[in-house]
Amino acid sequence: MIKDPKKLARRMLILCILIGIIAFAVGIIAMVMEQYIIAIAMGIVTVGQVWNYNKWKSIR
Repeated sequence: MIKDPKKLARRMLILCILIGIIAFAVGIIAMVMEQYIIAIAMGIVTVGQVWNYNKWKSIR
């Protein structure tokens, strides 16, 4: 079982933010390299992380 759910939720929020930032950076690099499929995939990941962050923030 989870010992401290608030601590776990905070770690998950930080992880969510890091994944979103990294996906956004990879998407920009892919656009510069004209790899549009990768850029679109990273855009989808970034939007998903923003959605997750907002969902978890409202629950917390």
